[in-house]
Amino acid sequence: MHNTMKRVFLILFLFAFLYPVASGQLWKLRRYEIYGGIGTAQVFGDIGGFSIGENAWGFKDLMINQTRFNIKAGMRYRIVERVGIAFDLNYGYMHASDIKGSNESRGYESSTSLFESIIKGEYYFLKNNAESSYRFIKGERVITSLIARLDGCIYTGLGPTFFNVRPNDALEDRDMTTSGVALAIPVGLGFNYVFSPNSLIGFDFGLRYTTSDYIDGYTSQYSRRNDVYYFMTFVYTHKLKTSEKGLPTFRK
Repeated sequence: MHNTMKRVFLILFLFAFLYPVASGQLWKLRRYEIYGGIGTAQVFGDIGGFSIGENAWGFKDLMINQTRFNIKAGMRYRIVERVGIAFDLNYGYMHASDIKGSNESRGYESSTSLFESIIKGEYYFLKNNAESSYRFIKGERVITSLIARLDGCIYTGLGPTFFNVRPNDALEDRDMTTSGVALAIPVGLGFNYVFSPNSLIGFDFGLRYTTSDYIDGYTSQYSRRNDVYYFMTFVYTHKLKTSEKGLPTFRK
């Protein structure tokens, strides 16, 4: 009887010690993620917008009639539980116009198409509890709290952006640079909601600081900084299982 009790206590001790360790490693079973999304885009350059002093800290430059779209695709690898590295391919279409700005009489207008490939480092300041639950991973609805299913991250990175500008007649007469390659540095914030063991839906907002002042096709002697643009994107993410060799697999 005494030996039996010792075995029971040993089993309970091992379970109490190993279960948290094992459940805390469940995220490693799905270290790879692929994702895609669509959203809005806007460029902040030297065409359109309001002069300093008329701008209300930049909020007046956020115009719905200047907003266009972006399309995103990418892949993520989780290095550790709260740190990941991601590779983005993004297409953006943006528009700039002097209409309803401080230089309305000037009449410049442009449309910009750009393609960027970005490598990002991500830090998750908020991590969901769902991926640490065996029952949730098996498909049982055991986690209903919004916060328990939510991820939040900040990120930055860099990569080239290839842009091409279509100017209107007034801007074309200035003979400015209308295409080129610049370095883009994203700074952003993202949230994801885990609604199944393999699927997440989320929201991503990222500013792009660039090394070019011609993303909108125009610069002037009064320009104080290079052009900036943003992508605001709704994203769907699918988790891939990790094979025994540490590679992504599509097997069920």
